[in-house]
Amino acid sequence: MKQILFSFLLVGFLFQCSSSPKRLDNADDYISDSGGLTSQELVKAADKLAGQIGEYFKENPHEEGVFVAHFPTRNDTSEQIQTELFDNAFVSKLIKSKIYTVRTKTREQSLNEIQFSLSGLTSNRLSIGKLKSPNFFVRCDINENMFTSDGEKIVEQSINIELVEVETTIAVWSEKVSYRKLAVRGNKGVSW
Repeated sequence: MKQILFSFLLVGFLFQCSSSPKRLDNADDYISDSGGLTSQELVKAADKLAGQIGEYFKENPHEEGVFVAHFPTRNDTSEQIQTELFDNAFVSKLIKSKIYTVRTKTREQSLNEIQFSLSGLTSNRLSIGKLKSPNFFVRCDINENMFTSDGEKIVEQSINIELVEVETTIAVWSEKVSYRKLAVRGNKGVSW
């Protein structure tokens, strides 16, 4: 009787363990069911594009330094894409290449803090003359295109990026990274 009870408990334990989530290797490249970009694809694209911008500035150095204002990536797809993940990886790679990003959206907060420090109420005085202005803007968007090839529905999502010189408003560099996937049939994701 005890052996039968023990056998049932053991079988129940094995079924319980087999239905629990499994840890997956982060190095594996997966494709999402929805057809959307995965976090690995976003980080890989950010690394590639930021590396290419780093190469551009090595070939075209600026004596005053390179200060880039990176605007948040715009998602023009039907999918929910973690654009913040792309932006963070992109800025991190730029910093490693000694290309610094200027946070133009926090300028007003910085000015308020500098003004407060100049009031004499703090022990350290900040200098207003150390603020940086960007000499380049980086604009990025993600768009998608759906088409049919040999009877298969294809989803192509592209990360488009351009580097614009602030003084001239000329786009001095532009690139894109595209990922193509078969559209999912059924109710799980991208379909027509």
